[in-house]
Amino acid sequence: MIRALHVVESLAAGGIETTFLNVLRAWRETSPWATHDVLAWAGGALEDAYRIAADAVTIAAAPEVQAATVIGPYDVIYFTFERCAHRLLPVAVSRSRAAVVYGKGYDMGGMFRLNDGFRWQPDESMMWAADHVTFTTGRLAAGFAVPAGRATVLGKAADVRRFADLPPADASTPNRIVCVANLHARKRLGDLIRAVARLRPEIDGLSLRLVGADSGGEADHLAALAASLGMAEACEMVGRRVDVADDLAASRVFALPSGCEGVPTAMLEAMAAARPVVMTDVGHVTSVVTDGVEGYVVTAGDVEALSDRLRTLLVDPARARRMGLDGRSRAAGHDVLAVASRLRAVLEGVCGVHAA
Repeated sequence: MIRALHVVESLAAGGIETTFLNVLRAWRETSPWATHDVLAWAGGALEDAYRIAADAVTIAAAPEVQAATVIGPYDVIYFTFERCAHRLLPVAVSRSRAAVVYGKGYDMGGMFRLNDGFRWQPDESMMWAADHVTFTTGRLAAGFAVPAGRATVLGKAADVRRFADLPPADASTPNRIVCVANLHARKRLGDLIRAVARLRPEIDGLSLRLVGADSGGEADHLAALAASLGMAEACEMVGRRVDVADDLAASRVFALPSGCEGVPTAMLEAMAAARPVVMTDVGHVTSVVTDGVEGYVVTAGDVEALSDRLRTLLVDPARARRMGLDGRSRAAGHDVLAVASRLRAVLEGVCGVHAA
């Protein structure tokens, strides 16, 4: 059986941390093929869940302890964060016989390269030193020069199966738009409030539900904006929810006007729930959403275009249903079981490359 070590930055609840936890859980559902140890630089809210999903968890901030763990008796080491790779991948390459896989997501270096053309050369050096590199999206992979045959696009993993049985919106579904995102200025949720305010005179009973934790007092700002636009009773902020299935089921359209994203998990969940999405053309959104197919993609900050696309979906239920079902099909390819299977093939494929 393969002995695998997975290196994460922390066990805090977050994008990569939660995603990889779901991958570990998916592997638990299949026949055993490897032991999975986890090295984290810091603990967090997901620690108990990681200890259940993994065979062993080491939490260590000291570089010497981290290095000693990395050179342990492993067949493959998977680095899930750029900062982890920059510190420990050279140690693994030079002092261990384990195969090394670098998992490149839409972290700081990846986002800068994708959006601004900034080439952070140490990051690419890590990729050349690794035996294989996994990328979250094909668009991200295209931005880096990796040796031929040593890169795999995994796709963003999300636990979308539990949304796949939700029925598409019908005549009984409220005229509601839902957004699932932390209330943060970079999400540009004020644009969504303005867009909905434009539509309310045209569409009976139209309302907006914002699902997400407040960040830096943004909720007060958004509440004041909604009140100034006569939307105090039509803009509901319900806070963070662990399960958003009921929020999606009680809405017709999912919208996220963010100015900065990777591949939002909430977007994939909404697509799996057969809700058409209205997104902004940022990050890796268009690697999943094709404008006019699963929903619409607009320029960040263009409130008029955002309002227009929302109107199109709200007044044309047949179109909205068709796009929602197309989104459900697209989201299925990002189910965590499918992504976990692709990653397993990568890890199994590199084992033994440094055998004596």
